[in-house]
Amino acid sequence: MTIEKTTLIVDKMQRMATLLELGGYAEWSASIFKLARKYELDSDDTKHIFLNLYGGMGSLNDLVIYRNGKVLMSENDELDQLRRDLFNLLS
Repeated sequence: MTIEKTTLIVDKMQRMATLLELGGYAEWSASIFKLARKYELDSDDTKHIFLNLYGGMGSLNDLVIYRNGKVLMSENDELDQLRRDLFNLLS
């Protein structure tokens, strides 16, 4: 894997974690920040762990960002794009 692709994946994971933190998902955010750090050291293992976050009830796909009871549309649109991008990059 190229350094550029690794950097892109890590940057997208970090941005996803930042958005999740904004939405009050502290545990999800911390987990994804941890995976972003780990990805640079062990991309194969981290890839499988990250992709497993997409499956089942209560998964990464189910998260919606709110603030004060209102859905944050642009942040959710960005989160959706990051989910798609990361899934495609890691699959």
